Amino acid sequence: MTYAARSGVPATSASHVPRPRLVAALDGAASARLVLVSGPAGSGKTSLLAEWLHEGAPRDDELGWVTFEDEDTRLWQPLLACLAALGLPIPYAAAQPSPDLLLGRSRLEELAAAVAASGRRWTLVIDGYELRSTELAAEVTFLLDHTDGRLRLVFAARVDPVLPLYRFRLDDSLAEVRAADLRFTDVEAADLLQRCDVRLPAGLVHDLDSRLGGWAAGLRFAARALTRHEHAVDSVAAVVAQAADINEYLLAEVLQVQEPETRDLLLRTCVPDLLRPGLAEELAGPDAPRALAELARSNMFLEPVPDRPGYYRYPPFFRDLLRAQLAFEDPATAAELHRRAAAWLRGRDMSFRSVAQLATGGLWSDVARQLVDDLLVPRLVLGQDERLLEMARHIPADLGDATACIVRAALALAASDPLTCAEELDRARSAAEPATAADDDAPRGLSFAVVDSLRACAVDDLDSAAALVERTSRALAAARSRAAGLAGPTLEGLLEVAGAMIALRRGDLPQAHAGFARVGELPGMPVRFRAAVLGYLALTDALDGRLTQAWQQATEAVALADDGKVPARLRNPAAATALALVSLERDDLTAARQYLTSARSCRALVVDPVSRTVTAGVSAHVEAASGEGRPALAHLESVCDRADLRDPWLAGWLRLQAAGLAVTLGLPDHALRALEDISAEDAASGQVVAAAAYAEQGRPVALERSLTLARSTERPLPDEVTRLLVEGVHQSRRQSPRQAAPLVEQALQLAAREEARRPFREASPSVLRLLAGNPHLLDRHRWLTNADPARPMPTRAPTGAPTGAPARPPASAAGRAERHEDPTDVSQLVFEPLTAKEHEVLDHLEELLTTEEIAEKMFVSVNTVRTHVRSILRKLGVNRRNSAIRRARELGLFDRPLN
Repeated sequence: MTYAARSGVPATSASHVPRPRLVAALDGAASARLVLVSGPAGSGKTSLLAEWLHEGAPRDDELGWVTFEDEDTRLWQPLLACLAALGLPIPYAAAQPSPDLLLGRSRLEELAAAVAASGRRWTLVIDGYELRSTELAAEVTFLLDHTDGRLRLVFAARVDPVLPLYRFRLDDSLAEVRAADLRFTDVEAADLLQRCDVRLPAGLVHDLDSRLGGWAAGLRFAARALTRHEHAVDSVAAVVAQAADINEYLLAEVLQVQEPETRDLLLRTCVPDLLRPGLAEELAGPDAPRALAELARSNMFLEPVPDRPGYYRYPPFFRDLLRAQLAFEDPATAAELHRRAAAWLRGRDMSFRSVAQLATGGLWSDVARQLVDDLLVPRLVLGQDERLLEMARHIPADLGDATACIVRAALALAASDPLTCAEELDRARSAAEPATAADDDAPRGLSFAVVDSLRACAVDDLDSAAALVERTSRALAAARSRAAGLAGPTLEGLLEVAGAMIALRRGDLPQAHAGFARVGELPGMPVRFRAAVLGYLALTDALDGRLTQAWQQATEAVALADDGKVPARLRNPAAATALALVSLERDDLTAARQYLTSARSCRALVVDPVSRTVTAGVSAHVEAASGEGRPALAHLESVCDRADLRDPWLAGWLRLQAAGLAVTLGLPDHALRALEDISAEDAASGQVVAAAAYAEQGRPVALERSLTLARSTERPLPDEVTRLLVEGVHQSRRQSPRQAAPLVEQALQLAAREEARRPFREASPSVLRLLAGNPHLLDRHRWLTNADPARPMPTRAPTGAPTGAPARPPASAAGRAERHEDPTDVSQLVFEPLTAKEHEVLDHLEELLTTEEIAEKMFVSVNTVRTHVRSILRKLGVNRRNSAIRRARELGLFDRPLN
């Protein structure tokens, strides 16, 4: 075998990656008269053919290689010279072609006859010649048809030659290696990178190879760029966009060599990620489909999408280069094309793709406007789509139009930051046009109202929040009546949750349960939101004493969040709070502590009034059960003093927990004082605790009165168990021991339904004595001792239990309580400074003087003193005089230097 060429057969480089799959394909086409290796610039055509000739080509062929430059237009002269060098006896006429590009019929016939009569096989590689002339192609076809299979031409080209390829396919005399075949696989890409001393994990190799579309030159350029980075792994994401070699190569070898019409088509159609039928015409005119098909056939880094006729896409590296070039040359046209593409997508119900198109163009005002107008803001609140969130987060903070403010408010709400949410909503009000701001049921007004309602249901006073949610619900109903597309399960679910949260804050547990249950049945809700709703449903049931049901729903919520890989800090705390409360009621203190820790790890706990309140109550009970009764009570009372006055039911629930702990500790007077501040609406809920306190004080008349009130109302199961036990104490003291035992038995049977152990663990001293007097009943209910093994069930009443308590907890206890790391502890909140007169009044309050006595000492009216007292309570964030004194002590207000 001999070689002849104009420039010689290229040698493969040291970094050349063997491609046996492609060499085998070329070897398998031994009978083919025409071989076509077609691909874009830098795709490895020349390297592949060089490997084939050096290692895999038929040894009996006479092999020649002719390399053409871009300015070369003649074909026959180099080919004839190559054949002559290989030893073909070329007739004189054929060896002396005319100056014209064409050889002519007579010369062709002489050349064909010479090849056919040679008795040998001739293989010529034509590298880099773009055969676009149909007349010249006809001569090439004639030569191949009349040489009796003795001539094989191998074209390595960026553009398919205008030969009748279909004819050669029909008679199986064509072998093809196309652009898709030339793309490097991940294995080949890894091999190439390693040969360049770059080693990457398989996942990063795949990402790099996918972004470069398996482009050989791009991979080599990337490898060179990565070798210049000390930490190559950290640089993979940006190396393609920043590699100057890649961009310069593409500009010089691809873009700048195009005709003006082709160049314009490339720039106008690079805007979308996917060119769809109709979209191409929108961007580049009615002839775009035909022109794109031509581009795809010419290997212009444009590839048809498999199984989707009329769909095309550019590889990411080339698409991004075209976009950058368009933005550099004509930014106004670039922005207009992005808007046109977005409008086309939006008009075909592809809102997300439309927003993504605007974001690609950096049109952030348009992005914000469409997020709001297409009612995609609820999806931001729910964290429903991370890609959508990422686009929204890129909206600049200094973009001041109303829609941008609404989007940032939604993001703040999703991040559990109601303060920033409120600030952005205020900015939106200021920036909105009057007509838009007043149109509450328009998409923009609805988006604003939904975000504001969700913010309000967590932090505003109940009446204002409820009114806002109701107004938003009416606006949504009005919008739904006009256009069904404006409503949907996402909006309805969010508003339903807001209403259920308000009901829960009010203590209307049945209404809250119904609301959360309805939301749980809505289809299409994201995992994180569904888990939160199930968590609130569980917390509602736990507060209502349905422990088993609460446990099932809370564990399901946790499983949903686990399966959805929701990070702990981004989870809603309701499920963990419900599990902590159920564990407490079942006296599993270890589990209760663990779930409290889980709840406190949730960022949203600080803005969730219900979960925050319940965790404070559960924490106090757990600490008390661990032997820290007095400090736990002092800490809980400190939290009660600062309970948000906008949530009277939650504040009352906390006071009930404090009162119950006081009874457990043998402090009935303390418990009754705590119950004084419970609102009239919740007074019935405290009758059981009051009855227990009266039982400790030995006040049968007051005890009977409280029990009578308690019997007439429904209450959660644990409270009902406590009532039955206190009834048993009452009966035993009335010389009716036979009636006491059945009450204890009834309490045990009722508690067994939900394994409610806490009423027995935290029983008052009198109840403990009653239980100790009925050991046979405890023996029949062994489930009562199958809880936390670290704290065995007491079998006898404690001795020497105190029967009274000072008006205030000891200072040491208060100090220890301050050390608890609890997000509900607000003892360090900054308060508004008191005036000199208010300090004087506070000193007199500390002396336990009455209002009239203070007025007399200060020589002012009684009304003036009352005004000062109200101001002191407001500034210290409390609602009682005793609480104000305790708060002032913690802040050191009584230790200030004298003037």
